This record gives sequence, C-alpha cells and structure tokens, in this order.
Amino acid sequence: MNISIKKYLIFCTVIVLSLSAALAQNTQDLGKYNGKTIQKIEIKTKRVDPGVVRHNFLLQEGALFEEGRYRRAIENLHNMRIFKKLDFKIDRTPQDNLIIRIEGDDGAYLFPLAFISGGGQKGVGVTLVEGNYLKKGEMIYTFMGFGDDGIMAILGGAYKDYFASIKFENLNFYRRFYEHNWVSMKGIFGSDKDKKHFHNPLSEVYQKQDKLSLTLARTKNDFTIFLTPEYFYLNSADNFNDGIHSTVTVGVNYQKDMRRGTNFGALFGYGLSDKKEALTDLTKRKFGYRLGSSFQQGYKWAGNSYKILKLYTEMQTNIEFKNRNMLLFYLKWQNSFGSPFEDKVQTHDLLDYGKHLRQRYGRQGLGTGLSYVWYLIRDNVGLLSLSPFYEFATVYEGKHYYSQSGVGANLAYQFWRFPFPVGLNYTYGIKDHCHQVSFTIGAKFGQ
Repeated sequence: MNISIKKYLIFCTVIVLSLSAALAQNTQDLGKYNGKTIQKIEIKTKRVDPGVVRHNFLLQEGALFEEGRYRRAIENLHNMRIFKKLDFKIDRTPQDNLIIRIEGDDGAYLFPLAFISGGGQKGVGVTLVEGNYLKKGEMIYTFMGFGDDGIMAILGGAYKDYFASIKFENLNFYRRFYEHNWVSMKGIFGSDKDKKHFHNPLSEVYQKQDKLSLTLARTKNDFTIFLTPEYFYLNSADNFNDGIHSTVTVGVNYQKDMRRGTNFGALFGYGLSDKKEALTDLTKRKFGYRLGSSFQQGYKWAGNSYKILKLYTEMQTNIEFKNRNMLLFYLKWQNSFGSPFEDKVQTHDLLDYGKHLRQRYGRQGLGTGLSYVWYLIRDNVGLLSLSPFYEFATVYEGKHYYSQSGVGANLAYQFWRFPFPVGLNYTYGIKDHCHQVSFTIGAKFGQ
C-alpha cells in the first residue's frame, strides 16, 4: 500500500474519531425516571398484535428505567414502519413506580411498483410488498427484474427478529478484459455500457451464470447473525472459469444508531410516526456505526469445481449534525485467499457511492469513502439532498496494486409518501477518466 493511501486513511480516521469524541450527553427531563421500577407497560394498537410491539420495545415490566434504553426502545417502534402515529406517556404510581403507556395508530398496506428503463440499460422490474396484513408487524416482499442480460427473482420476508429471502439470478452477457487489470461490470440491466467509452479490449468472453441463494438471519439486540448457502454455476464460450462455484457464507453485523430500512408503507401514510422528529433539529450531534464481518467458503469435496475462501470485514460511521446534515465514512477489506477469478475481490464491492463502468480485481483489496449529505430542503413534502463524495479502492494481484477511485455527487429527492429517493448521480472515474451521469431510484435501480 503506497504512502498516499495510508495518509488518506489516517486523515479520515482522525476526522471520525474527533467528531465522535465531541458528542455531548443528552440531558433532557426523562432522566428523573432513571432507576425507578417499571411496574407496567400498557400497549394499545388498532391492528398489530400488542405482543409484537412489546417484543420490539426494549424495556420490560419489573426492570429499572434507563433513559437511553427508553429512547432506543421508542426508535425501535418507529422503525417497525407500520404506524401513522405513536404516543408515549409515563405515569407514576403512589409507590413511585412507573407505568409506560403506548398507543399506536397502525394499519396494513400492499405496495406495488413497476419501472421501465431504456437507453443503454433496457429492462423492466416489478416489486410487490405486503406489510402487517397478518397483524404481526411482518413484511413480505417480492421482486422480478428482466433486462438485456438476464432475469432476477427475489422473495423475502421479515418477522420480529427473523429475516429470510430466496434469490434466483440468470445472466447471459459478454465480459470484456482490458489492459492494466480492468474488467467490465455485470448485471441484468445491461453489462455493456463500457463499450461506448472504452475500445479495443484484450479479450471478450461470453458467459452464462445461474445463481440460487437462501439467506437466513436473526437479530438480537444490536447483533445480526446470518447464513447464506448459494448454488452458483458458470458456463463460458471458451471454458473460462467454468464449473460450480457454490459457497456457504456465515456472518455477523453489529450496528447502533444507524438509519434503517425502506418505508414501503409511506404511500398509505404508514411508517411516518417519527416524521415530526425528523423535521426537528437535534439537540446534539448523533453518532452511529456498523461493524460487520463474514466468511465464505466452498470446497471440492462438496461438489465444487474449485476451492473458495473469502473473508470480508466492514466499518461504517454516520455523524448526524444538529441540522440533520450527515458525514458518512466507510472502510472495507476483503481477502479471497487465491480463489478462482469469479470469486476474487472486485473493486465494485469495495465502492459505495459512485456509478462506475468498469472495475478491477485481485486476491485482496481495501476500499474507503467519505461523503457529506447536505439537506437543501426539509419540509412536510420531502427532503432534497446534495451529497458530494470521494471513494477509493485498491486490490493486490500478481505482485501489483491496482486502484480505482471516483469523485462526484448525488442529488436526490425523498418524498415522505414514497419509499424510494429519486435523483441523479454524477461520477468521475479518476483512474480511467470517465464521466457518468445516471438516473437513480432507490439504492440500486439506476445502475
């Protein structure tokens, strides 16, 4: 790793640590209840089972009141995204114990969405999401996507602390290899956008890929443990990397005070119970972070054509200022331990903010990025934000380091009554001098 990379990482780390150390302690009136016994928690809802609400509320009857834990418990209920309104009240008993009263205005929703893309990334996608129809605070969703280069189907659901999804993907595309370790991207909505900007590849390989994966996850407090077995078969015109690349991935995430989830019930007014608070300035800066690590493996003795080992670690931090603007920083590291080409580390997986046309690959890699979210408009209709960013990734392959970096900005508008932000992304690839302007809806649909 060269000196300039080290200096950049040290600089970003100093910024994050300095800002997080400056966070002040919140001293609101709820502190007067600290240490008092919670005698009863009363929950009143319109549809959802009160037992589900009680499960998501961190405080329990008979326990001692803690202000910080109480605030996080309230945030957990908002994050269920099924309430139009949530009211909380604390009463004292003659014995100086506490009664916490929770009243929620909840309901059920069915959210459909279809989109069509044209130009260089033709495709159509359909999403259908169900929420709380079974009165358990559950969410069940399905997605179908059809593009120039394949199809994708996803079925998933979440209930209490459990999550499960099954995903199928079929890709048929040309992969192009360029000088200096560059390779084209892949995806169902067009994998040949690089052809318009970069000519004369060293080689071009036609590939067919089939993937079927199952993800099971369980959340406990701030920890999430997940397991993902995946069947992956690859067939190429010239037998490049052909065979079975199936793996099993085990991982764990820890996160605290991070913004969570998409509000699919927004179109019907659900999930907006904390809208008023979101439009109000904070009394102090808020620091959130996420740490994650996973291990992926696949062995020949299990029917694989290759031995695959891959380790992944990640750190993300969000600093939300009093005016709700945010400073975002992430750091990622992967090591593929000599796995075959298809399972090597790719810079696309190490970069979060930009839209790039090509990527680089190697045995191991490191990625980092810094972005500032500036809210130009915050009102009852929605949020308009401008987010300049810089990101950098480097991979090690064949005794050489190959890097990819980008600078740009996201301009996005998030309607309160629509689940996904819509906007534009501008990315300038510093290493390959490529300008890219993309329309975006949500996190992935414009890529």
